[in-house]
Amino acid sequence: MLIFKLTIMKRTISILLSAALLFLMGSCKKHLDLKPISETSISQFYKSKYDVDAAMAGMYAAFQQVMVGDAQYKDRYHFWGEYRSDNFERFLSYTTNLIDEIHFNKLSPDNEFSSWAGLYNVISLANNNIKYVPVAAQLDNRLTQPIIDQDLAESYAMRAMSYFYIIRNWGAAPIWTEPFESFSGDPARPREPVRKIMDSVIIKDLEKAYSLTAKGQTPSVWTIGEGAIAAMLADVYMWKVDYPELPEKIAPDYTKAITWISNLFKAKGPTGKVYGGTSDASLEPSATWKNLFTAPDKSMENIWSIHWDFTKNDCACMEISWTANNKQMIVGEELWNNYFKPYITTTPGPDIRPRQTLDVWNAYPNTNNRDRFVKWYASPVNPTKPSTSAELAVYYAKEKPVYLPMYRLAGMYLLYAEALNGNNDLAGALRYLNFVRKRAGVTQYLATDAAVATKEDMENAILQERQYELIGEGKRWYDLVRTTKVKEVMDPVMTRRQLAAGNPVTGFGDIRRIYWPLNRTVLNANPKLEQNKGYTD
Repeated sequence: MLIFKLTIMKRTISILLSAALLFLMGSCKKHLDLKPISETSISQFYKSKYDVDAAMAGMYAAFQQVMVGDAQYKDRYHFWGEYRSDNFERFLSYTTNLIDEIHFNKLSPDNEFSSWAGLYNVISLANNNIKYVPVAAQLDNRLTQPIIDQDLAESYAMRAMSYFYIIRNWGAAPIWTEPFESFSGDPARPREPVRKIMDSVIIKDLEKAYSLTAKGQTPSVWTIGEGAIAAMLADVYMWKVDYPELPEKIAPDYTKAITWISNLFKAKGPTGKVYGGTSDASLEPSATWKNLFTAPDKSMENIWSIHWDFTKNDCACMEISWTANNKQMIVGEELWNNYFKPYITTTPGPDIRPRQTLDVWNAYPNTNNRDRFVKWYASPVNPTKPSTSAELAVYYAKEKPVYLPMYRLAGMYLLYAEALNGNNDLAGALRYLNFVRKRAGVTQYLATDAAVATKEDMENAILQERQYELIGEGKRWYDLVRTTKVKEVMDPVMTRRQLAAGNPVTGFGDIRRIYWPLNRTVLNANPKLEQNKGYTD
């Protein structure tokens, strides 16, 4: 098992970070007194296979830290991908101003989650690897061509993924594809359009990565391999920004998304089996669904997961991970009432997922306790007691590792169904939607059912299934944005929240606020940047 230790990451970052670039991207204070690393010092670092391995570990660990956080309740994986959606809302008794801003869509440039500095950190490390791994190979013959190619593939893919998060969260952004190594150039760069970043960086990098990565190999689920790159490309081609209030229009390319998911199906998963993608047999069986989250390296379904080991990385203290203390975020009221609440019964319902995802027993009758998210822990399949009981406490503890899926096959099946539906293949879409429903134990749709009768109905059914299957996996907000359903879904949710708080009822408000504002530190550091429309600095 390959684990990226934060101790390695900190050593690598201290050697490799281009501090001036990070300053202009909005770095934290501890980097402000550092000087840019010269070309000589970076090249001197990349001298052996050991150095390259450390650099690769540092890149992954930097991304891991961005996603899970460098302190308690800093899980950007959720803050960016889900907490702004109807999946979660604030727990009133414990909220801070930062949480209130998210709850009411009143984001400000002072919100710490509005900073992209951590992602540019990862981009900087990837840039260094892309330039200097081939240099190190000239000094150490243990760095064979297959090793070089794979390291470069993973670095290109990680750079692409970081930019993909940036354009989904902030839209236009500066482009850096070379290490920043001296003061000879202007480190301040303006924002480039989303379309340019998509075409000239993200897609280009991922296609390069796919050409370099070894095909037909059994991958590590902790690193980016053939299947993960194909999944990323499909995800990118499904991205859509088509709001009248925004200047850029990007339409999904369903045909290319279908092609790349087909390429994913040809790849091997972490158990050595080809994903296949033609039936529900490629999915983790119903009886062992929890393996997806507790042992992703042993599951045929997983594609790429983040590994966070308590013994090496400290507590994965996310807002929704299980702890005995109440947290600031809880499952949203609408999702609770429609999906989880019916499973408070001694007779389990057909869907295997609700009681393995949330501690519904602890939430009842005090429904404020909707913060006990048990998806990541090896709990019983159908618990009948609250997780606070001594009997179950062994399963839920902060001293447990947490593995967060970036991509897994069920999510890609549903994305495939969406792409097929977009290409007017409703029969194909229904087939892949039903694969996931069958594994979940719920009734499969018939083609004659009203819920899937039209193309629009089918899209809504797929999105709902993605919400249920992937809750807590950082997908829901991006799904709402790219399908232009933010207003449709979030207006009634925001209205309910505003009425409950005695605030003026405005619904979701300015649709331009689907993007985060640029953090004030980022703006102050780079005079060539302009704030996103809909916000004031």
